[in-house]
Amino acid sequence: MCRIKQLFLFFLIMTASTFASEPDFGKFDGTAVILDLNTSAKTVYGIHADERVNPCSTFKILNSMIALDSGVVRDENETIAWDGVVREYPVWNRDHTMRSAIGVSAVWFYQELARRVGAKRMAQMVSLAYYGNGDTSRTLTDFWLGGGSLLISPAEEAVFVKSLVEEKLPFSKRTMKTAKDIIILQKDGQSALAGKTGSCGGIGWFVGFVERREETQVFAFQIRGDGANGTEAKKIALEYLKNEGRQHP
Repeated sequence: MCRIKQLFLFFLIMTASTFASEPDFGKFDGTAVILDLNTSAKTVYGIHADERVNPCSTFKILNSMIALDSGVVRDENETIAWDGVVREYPVWNRDHTMRSAIGVSAVWFYQELARRVGAKRMAQMVSLAYYGNGDTSRTLTDFWLGGGSLLISPAEEAVFVKSLVEEKLPFSKRTMKTAKDIIILQKDGQSALAGKTGSCGGIGWFVGFVERREETQVFAFQIRGDGANGTEAKKIALEYLKNEGRQHP
């Protein structure tokens, strides 16, 4: 009888862990892909995991690495002067470094990086990174934005972040470590949360990774619908990840 109780308790523990609460996408048409790098488990929510759309500002992660390895900026702390054009978000309207620009998702800064890299080098590196459909043929400064030629699915975004975390992309180790560092949102001891939002064309993204002690998960959250944007996707992802953290302290 004791053996039966032990087996039943084990079943309950495994069930609670395996069938974690789904993300609360609310009014949005949501999709999430989570990869556990310790167990190789893949969890998918929603129906658009393999459907390609524009990456929006999540492309800034790859854009950063291409710029760094191409030498168009010295490092993540080099300042690029604001061009004086007043844009919709006041925080964009000043000089920026890569570190500060990715934090506030300053589009003009990354458009300038793309110009410096050039169309040929950009196309080569996006292709080598196996990033989505690899199509950079639209205008150099907006191929990743709404209506652009570059498309990627949530499943592909998750694999890209996995390759970044494992440092298996076609960039120097220093560049990949820098890319991971500049998207860290929170770090505490052995735990860290890193991510990048994206908003364009009625799509909201939040992609990144979370480390808890010796465990690492990468994720790609995407939402669609009225009011969908990166901020909303991030809120949904963080709530899900917080609940996951409670189950896996």
